[in-house]
This record gives sequence, structure tokens and C-alpha cells, in this order.
Amino acid sequence: MSAIHFKHVSFSYSSAVPIIEDASFDLGPGWAGLIGANGAGKSTLLQLISTDQLPDSGTVSVVPSGQPPVFCQQRVDELGSDIESFSQIWEGGAVRMRARLELDPEDLDRWQILSPGERKRWQIGTALAQRPSVLLLDEPTNHLDAEARDLLVRALESYRGCGIVVSHDRGLLNHLTTKTLRIHRGSVRLWNGPYDVAHDAWNAAADEQQREYDNLKREQKTTRNRLGDQRRRAEQKDAERLRTRRTAVKKDLDARGAAATGRHAMGQKAGAKERGVTRSRLEALTAEIDSTHVEREGGGAVAFGFKPANKVFLVRYNGPVDAGDKRLFRVDVAVRRDDRIHVTGPNGVGKTSLLNRIVSEVAVPRGKVLYLAQETTSRDASGFLDEVRRLPDADKGRVMSLVALLGSDPGSVLASDRPSPGEARKVALALGLGTPKWLLVLDEPTNHLDLPSIERLEAALSDYAGALLLITHDDRLAGEVTKTTWTVGADGL
Repeated sequence: MSAIHFKHVSFSYSSAVPIIEDASFDLGPGWAGLIGANGAGKSTLLQLISTDQLPDSGTVSVVPSGQPPVFCQQRVDELGSDIESFSQIWEGGAVRMRARLELDPEDLDRWQILSPGERKRWQIGTALAQRPSVLLLDEPTNHLDAEARDLLVRALESYRGCGIVVSHDRGLLNHLTTKTLRIHRGSVRLWNGPYDVAHDAWNAAADEQQREYDNLKREQKTTRNRLGDQRRRAEQKDAERLRTRRTAVKKDLDARGAAATGRHAMGQKAGAKERGVTRSRLEALTAEIDSTHVEREGGGAVAFGFKPANKVFLVRYNGPVDAGDKRLFRVDVAVRRDDRIHVTGPNGVGKTSLLNRIVSEVAVPRGKVLYLAQETTSRDASGFLDEVRRLPDADKGRVMSLVALLGSDPGSVLASDRPSPGEARKVALALGLGTPKWLLVLDEPTNHLDLPSIERLEAALSDYAGALLLITHDDRLAGEVTKTTWTVGADGL
């Protein structure tokens, strides 16, 4: 039986930034979702399972031990030898898998111009055809249109080994998985149920933790006030005793002074004991509060600076749309200053090529246009960070505040030599939004973003007042932020 076992695993890239701390869990056959904020360590955890990374402490084991895990990473830039071998097998499971995912071996001759979604299907089809005991998928539905996504989901349903999937696709997680691993602030916890069930469970746990914390804070305040009252009463009694002794006549001191002094001493002793009990309780409450970590979701609303465009038409284009040296179709389109357009259609028909053509024809200052491409390479990510580091302090602060609002820690991002794809995407968005924009051209902007960040971006785009051209396979996002649909097919718009 296939399985994954983590026993007290810890890992960090540097001693100052722990990624995973004392993680223990066991997974058997079936799919588990892996959830966490961008940069939390999801890809690192998959690398530990696949042995691409070794833990600093603890043990990671997979069963059966003689079959290494197969790891499908987020990016599919290069045509690997495993994909080429898969395309050349004409018998058994390979043929059935290519048919199931509608893969044509002749497509590999034009790998460099295949859409990322088409490449992703080849990558995962190659992995499934190997029938691995442990399969690790990092954002498998990135770039996939609805039809390709359905093909992939049906193929993944047939897998019988132990699988972990990282995804921001809530529909996929709820349909495919039965357990959820959540990595948060270095801790890893396994929850029963798919994403929605697990999400409700950890929110309920956080709410209960918050209630307990609030109760402790209230008791701390009451106990501190009680201790203050006890001290004031003791001081008042001491002052009253002193006044009594000063005004008492000689015979009173001789006849009743000893008794009064005794009563006062007993009262002082009882009061000191009472204050000691109260003080001990206050110290215990303070220690418990200091050791209690209350979850508070980071991020917040994202505000886009905006000034209305000074032109009614931002783009008018009548001409061809090409992919490399291949003519796809011709278009006659216009984008007005308040248009909000969802560009949709199957993978590979030319949606990205259409956006590239439109951006090249924009008749407004380039500083008024934000173009976010579908993918950011490692070199792009480093370039974004270098650009931020070169900014004046005021501009840098504004950009990194946007990164924070999108849910990532600015200090950690700036200190990183290897930002995650999601972190790099947030930095790119933040750089582009440092000045008001008249036109946003976004090609799959939710790729690599965690779920809270997607929700914040959705809210921001809903409030944005300029023109928007959006390619996305997230139907919920498109429905919330666009008003018009351009459908691209084999014959164009």
C-alpha cells in the first residue's frame, strides 16, 4: 500500500527563516490537498517528499521504498525526455492516457509555441502513465481551460496511489481530495475532509482560540484591577492606623493599643496573603496570554490608484494575430476607457497572442498600462525584486505595502533569493500598481496565488474604475469583475 510518513521533520533554507518545524503526519492512498499562503513552504514540502531536499531533522519516508515519487512542478518550460518517451509508446496505458487527455504526439514538434495549458496536460499525462505509488502535483490546473480541466480531473480520479495536490482551484480540491494538509507559520497539520470542510474546521478552531484569548484578556484585566484594589485598601488601612495612633490618648495606647496593633498585624498578614494569591493568578494569566498565538489573517483591501483616461478609445486594432510564424486569425477590435472584457476560449487558440497584439497597439503612455503576462520565470522574479530594491525608500514602501495587502510578508519577500512564483506575481502586480493605470491587461492573474490573495485581488478589480482586459479560467473571478466577453475560437473572435 502506498503511503507518505513525516516524523518530526524540520527544514529551513537559513537558520534565520524556518520553513517547516517539527511536522508529523501520515498519508495513505487517495488524494490530499496541500494548502498554504504563498511562500509558506508548500513546494518545499513536496521537494522533501520527492527527496529533492533533505530535512534538517526528522525523517521522510514513502511506501513502497523502491518506487520514487513523481513530482509535477508548477512550471513546464522545457520538453523533457520523459515526455518524449511517453509520446513514443504505442501500447498499453500510454496510449490510453494520451487518448484520455487528447494528446497528439505531433504536438511536440511545436513545443515552444504550445500554450502552458497544453504543456501541463503532457506533463501530467506522462506522470500518470508511469503509475507511480506517490504522485505530487503543484498547481495542476494552472492555464487549463474548462474542457482541458475536465479531462484532467477525470484522469486524476482514476489514480489509485497516494497523491498530494497543491492548488488554488477550490472546485478541484473539493471534488478530488478527502484530506487537507495545511502549512501555516512553519507548522503542518492534517485535517479530515476536502478544502471547504477543512477550511470551516480550522476557522472554527481559530474562532474558539480567539474566544479563549479574549476571555483570558478580560480575566487579566479584572485580576489586575482586583490587585490594585487590594493594594489601595491595604494602604488605606495603614494610613488609618497611623492617624489613629497619632490622635489616641496615652491611656488608649496603654489599654487598647496592644489589641489594636495585633488586629492590624493580622489584617496585614491576611491582606498580603490575598494579594499574593491575586498576584500569582495575574502572573499565570499573563504567561498564558503571552504563550497563546491567535491567528489573524494578513492582508487587506487592495487599492488601485486611478485617474480617468483622457481618451475614449485606448485601443483600436484591425489586423492579424500571429503565434510565431503561424497566422491565427484577423480581428477588428476596440477597447474603450471603461470596458471590462473577459477573453475566453480553449487553450491554444490565441488568447495570449491577441493580448500581446493589443498591448503593442495601445495609444496611451506605457506608464498608464499594466501588462501581467501568464507566467513569470525565475529570471523575471529576480528582476522584479532587483527593481524594487533600487526604488527610492518612499516608492519602495508603497510597492511593498501592496505586497503586504496581497497577503505576503514584505520583509521575507525582499530577503528572499528565491521568491515563490506566487510571491513574484504579487511583486509584479505591486510594481505595476505603484502609479495610476488606465488599462489593466491581465493574463491568468490568479496563477500561483493563494486563495486569500485571489479573494483580495477580486475585490480590488471589482473596485477598479479603468479598462480591464482579462484572461482567466476562474469563472467566479470573471463574473465578478468583467461585463463583456470576447470568445476566441479556431476562426478568431
